[in-house]
Amino acid sequence: MMILNTVMDRLVPPIDDLPGAGAMGLAPEVESLARRHPPYQRALATFVEKLAPKWSDGLAAAQQDVLLRDLETADGAAFTAVLELVYLAYYSDPRVHRRVNWRGGPLQPEGFPLAPFDPEILRATRQRKPFWRQT
Repeated sequence: MMILNTVMDRLVPPIDDLPGAGAMGLAPEVESLARRHPPYQRALATFVEKLAPKWSDGLAAAQQDVLLRDLETADGAAFTAVLELVYLAYYSDPRVHRRVNWRGGPLQPEGFPLAPFDPEILRATRQRKPFWRQT
């Protein structure tokens, strides 16, 4: 969907050295996410179907923004779903992680450091009488 690339660049435009979401080549990821979740697939199809007859890559950015705002007003549910897909693809990309200085990966065992365990937090529990039956 060629229209999706330019739409994505309007929804998440370039910043500094990071290209917009469409120019980053994330449209296939958006489409893949949509295919895995039928409500999103319908929303993406509706979004493109309603926007395509009026959209042109040659339109001025301001005119493209007007078309997007009009679509958001006319079908807010489809617009919001597509925006979520674009955000999911964009913020899952390692280039964006580097740009916002976000460190991903597993929390443990090699993830974020944990404070040393303090056994004192179990003091009250140890003082309780057993609530189970001995066997």
